[in-house]
Amino acid sequence: MPESPEPTALYRYFDADDVLLYIGISNDPDFRSKAHLYERRPDNWPKQAVRRTDEWCASREAALAIEKVAIETEKPLYNGTHNYDDAEFDPSTWPEAERGRKVEQIAALIRGEIEAGRWRAGQRLPSIRAMTEATGVSQPLISKASTRLQQEGLLVFEPGRGLFVKAPPTSGRLSPASLAEARRVPPGLAECGGSGCGRRVLRGR
Repeated sequence: MPESPEPTALYRYFDADDVLLYIGISNDPDFRSKAHLYERRPDNWPKQAVRRTDEWCASREAALAIEKVAIETEKPLYNGTHNYDDAEFDPSTWPEAERGRKVEQIAALIRGEIEAGRWRAGQRLPSIRAMTEATGVSQPLISKASTRLQQEGLLVFEPGRGLFVKAPPTSGRLSPASLAEARRVPPGLAECGGSGCGRRVLRGR
């Protein structure tokens, strides 16, 4: 049975001079904002950000398509040559692995994120380093766990890009008409309060 559309925000970060730093998508941009601060990045752009805008789309698929166009045309400073739909990862939710059967434990943690719907088809997994730091397990054992999940058909490795949740075949890109329709925020979302109401601007991170 196909998944129901999930409203997803296209977010942009700006610095104090209103220079566009980064564009991304998330169904929970406030949580994603905190996750960015945990990232180990040489450019350290999250600490430069003073303003964020959110533009809500009707579905994750639509947000991904709009994000691609926005990155190509608006050229944010820190998206780089490639941009990926990264799975959101809170290291504090992963326990340190216990002695014995560590590969199985890591595989179970990753499998649990996928089965719970937190890591979705097509999303890139957190880095092996991030998972190592969260669990205290060596990088070779994390790699063995990921290999096991690739054999199960849950993950796929793309050289030079990383590990991804395996996505089903897609029928193609959205048409311009579909993109325009996708930008319309569903009525239920527009009526709610908080972070899910159309376009908004946030001060600070």
